[in-house]
Amino acid sequence: MYRDIGYSVLLGILSTAFLSFSVAGADGSPGSVLPTFALMTLSTLPLFLAGLGIGLAGAAIAVLTGAIIAAAFISVLFGATYVVTCGIPVLVLVRQALLWREEDEVIVWYPASGLMVFWTAICIALSGISIFWFDLNDDIRQELVRQFKPMVTEVKKQSNIYANLTAEDIVWLMPQFFGPSWGLILLLSGCLAQGLLARFNKSLRPSPEFSGFAMPRWAAVIAIIAVLASIAFNLTTPYLGAVVLVLELVFFLQGMAVIHRVSMNWNYRSLVLWAVYLILILFIWPILIISLLGLADSWIGFRSCRKAAPDQEED
Repeated sequence: MYRDIGYSVLLGILSTAFLSFSVAGADGSPGSVLPTFALMTLSTLPLFLAGLGIGLAGAAIAVLTGAIIAAAFISVLFGATYVVTCGIPVLVLVRQALLWREEDEVIVWYPASGLMVFWTAICIALSGISIFWFDLNDDIRQELVRQFKPMVTEVKKQSNIYANLTAEDIVWLMPQFFGPSWGLILLLSGCLAQGLLARFNKSLRPSPEFSGFAMPRWAAVIAIIAVLASIAFNLTTPYLGAVVLVLELVFFLQGMAVIHRVSMNWNYRSLVLWAVYLILILFIWPILIISLLGLADSWIGFRSCRKAAPDQEED
């Protein structure tokens, strides 16, 4: 028990250290984007390692340790931000991931589909918190407007498409991107933690088989309503934008799951998947097509014609 507590404390310290390094290195230059993203991913990785390898209590100890270190050595605000952005989301996802029940003497773990529903809710909640925080901090908003004005001026010189674009518009809509971007960090670090633990046989549960996950149909209905509302009523509020962005992202992931599943018996499958990922890196518009594929899968069930692998764990 004491060894687990020691590991949890150490992982909490590492988490706070990586997050503080990522914030210190985020100077806005293009060269700092990749290192900052990597450090932010590493900031939540130790928490997932504690949760998925030790248990929910281990994750809670790691979060508490990280929050205390952040508040004592950096600032109380940084400690509170750490709890909201790193601690609570990880604890919620770990709790759900470790749920199980027994059916006919077989352990059934909480499915990837349910985990993605909670992940979606966390992303939307984080965007909402970010929007609310921006509304309360007018000085920060005005400073960002000042920094974006030169960039907007240069963009207008290069293209007439953005003739009506203003720095105020960019800053007003910017908080809605926080939830999806931080959600990707949580998803990546959670998958890395589970992969590492499973590799060394230290994971408390089998790895979810994400190519079998599917969002519930009501989520697809909400996505359609949100998109139609934003188009029909020309609504560009950050709150609605956050919902649309998060649901577009999660159905993009479902579309990728469809592609991975239906291509399992294809010849040259690896080459096809590499081509898909390369196209996604080079172009933006295929993301929308794959999102629509994931959305349609909620009704059509492209994977139902195949013998589906269990949603709970990998073979």
